[in-house]
Amino acid sequence: MGKSMYDYVNRSKERARQQKQIDKASERIRAKQENTDIQTRTPNAVSDMAEQGLVEEIVTRTA
Repeated sequence: MGKSMYDYVNRSKERARQQKQIDKASERIRAKQENTDIQTRTPNAVSDMAEQGLVEEIVTRTA
């Protein structure tokens, strides 16, 4: 006697559900890594110079 179609369908649905969970978990991990990379990235030199210029301008106004 062969396996019923019911078992095959349930097994394939369960595999699809598990694969979806794995995909979602990997997407969350990737998003966290991108967020961490953005937060730890050092600003470029141009923005550092612009900030320094603003600080000097503020200091000279108050003095």
